[in-house]
Amino acid sequence: MGDKNEIFSERLVKAVIWDIALQTFLATLLVFIIQIDVIHPLSWITSTLEDIISWKMLLNVILLGLVSFFQAYIYGKYYTSPVPKYFTRFSMFLNIFTTQNLVFTLLYALNGYFTLILYSSLAKSNFNVLKKMCEDSNGQCLNEQSLFLQLGGMWIGLFYFLSAHIFNKTVLTFPHIYQDKFQQMKLIITNVVATGFQRSMKPVGYFCMFYYFWGNKPRSVVSDVYSIYLEDPPLDNIINMLGSGIWIGLWFYASLFYISVNAMRAVFNIVLTEPMVFSIESDKSLTLCSALAQKSQFSGFLGAQDFRILAMTDHSRRLQIFTLSQPGGHPRNWNGLLENSLIIIKEFSNQLEAINSDSNVIGIKDVSKRNLFNESPKSSPIGYSGSLRNMASYPQALDLKNIQENKEENTFVIAIKKEFNNFVQRLCQKPGIHYFFGELTDTKLKFILLQAQPVMWICEGLAHIVAYSLKEDKYGVVQNDLPIILSALINLKQNLEKLSKPGLIPRKQILNDSFAIRSKTAILSVVKRSIYKIVITFSKYIHEIPIDPDVQLAIQPFLVCKEP
Repeated sequence: MGDKNEIFSERLVKAVIWDIALQTFLATLLVFIIQIDVIHPLSWITSTLEDIISWKMLLNVILLGLVSFFQAYIYGKYYTSPVPKYFTRFSMFLNIFTTQNLVFTLLYALNGYFTLILYSSLAKSNFNVLKKMCEDSNGQCLNEQSLFLQLGGMWIGLFYFLSAHIFNKTVLTFPHIYQDKFQQMKLIITNVVATGFQRSMKPVGYFCMFYYFWGNKPRSVVSDVYSIYLEDPPLDNIINMLGSGIWIGLWFYASLFYISVNAMRAVFNIVLTEPMVFSIESDKSLTLCSALAQKSQFSGFLGAQDFRILAMTDHSRRLQIFTLSQPGGHPRNWNGLLENSLIIIKEFSNQLEAINSDSNVIGIKDVSKRNLFNESPKSSPIGYSGSLRNMASYPQALDLKNIQENKEENTFVIAIKKEFNNFVQRLCQKPGIHYFFGELTDTKLKFILLQAQPVMWICEGLAHIVAYSLKEDKYGVVQNDLPIILSALINLKQNLEKLSKPGLIPRKQILNDSFAIRSKTAILSVVKRSIYKIVITFSKYIHEIPIDPDVQLAIQPFLVCKEP
């Protein structure tokens, strides 16, 4: 087991292999359906087999592989980088025009084009070329139906990128209970096919409207470039477009594109979210403690997922957590896991607290700034403390004049910065400016809830380890930290309960409203279950544990099982 980049790269390669296999199966199934001939079943099967083992099919599989690697590159960029923080409308707008998004826009348009070429080739249609032989004269004419489909393919790819990556966030969806790969793939195929035909209707409708109003412009450009003319009735006429039925063909190929990319995305999600067993202590591989300390989206999720599974089912690794180091007799394994777990919980809780009480947070910051100006005269201006006998070791302490001058300069700089920040804040409160540059609380809240999954796993993992420690922890290393764990969970529960439901009903933003509401409900439920798990397990000894009075009062409803 290598480091986090090696783990992700290995899984990404596996995902590409699985995806190529699935895409080849879907392409073969398409060839089988297109050549259906119930009256002559033997010729149907024979022609299908010939197409499957032909060189054209081999080239199509290679093209599918290139598309899969392209998707792997895109998802690798999204899954390995932290979710960006865009809390103002202006920052959201600028995010659309980043270099990465512009490159991905081009790549997705090409992906839609090549996917349409691929499936039209499998269907043995003549929509891969823009020219055809004229019927009324010698020479070549423009095949506008081919132009319509090729432009439509690029638009479908572009529309999918905008809807899936720009106006929504690309995140890994970890299942609560992981199933076998084959079982998951059987479940997703039916859903992917059904949703593919439904979701492709909207972009096809948009493109038909576009071609009706502006279809003559690309047609004129292609005609001038190839020096050919249009022989058939133009498709920018609504009657000609509907009568030709080409929009049905575009909808069919767009549905195949959606089925392809959604199946690809589902396969990547299945392979990348497979649980990984991390070692508790190792010098060669990534340990569970190190995985929890990773800030990246992928490694942190895998570590939290394994921590929950370990706490629930893995008896041997739990015993490793409860052991003491030799020599020394220190619970190093437990201390490392607890420290990283509490960091994750407290960071999440502090973010919620900042949203619940912005004014209190600002007040605390102002107090801390005032403390910088109102230092106690008893403290040394350079942070030095000691007897006069030791001042020879600190010659810089004698230059008090320079220190005082530097202090006055720093005070002046801080005051200027403070006035400038106040001016910017007052300026941002203006109605028009505030609309673009004002911070959106709803968007910030949904960004925080997007990080809730590892926090839920950490809470469940801590609760189960604490519960099992009553019988398995013979040294009592876990019970010693029980007050800290209970305090962290109670604090998180209180901050979650302070979230007002109206705050979760935003103006249309990047994330989904239902996702934010489900995440809040899920994490609150998990935190309550975790507190119940600990309190009920130690109900006989709970009054002997040195808990703060506020925490003691907060756990009383859990002791009598009256907390909803």
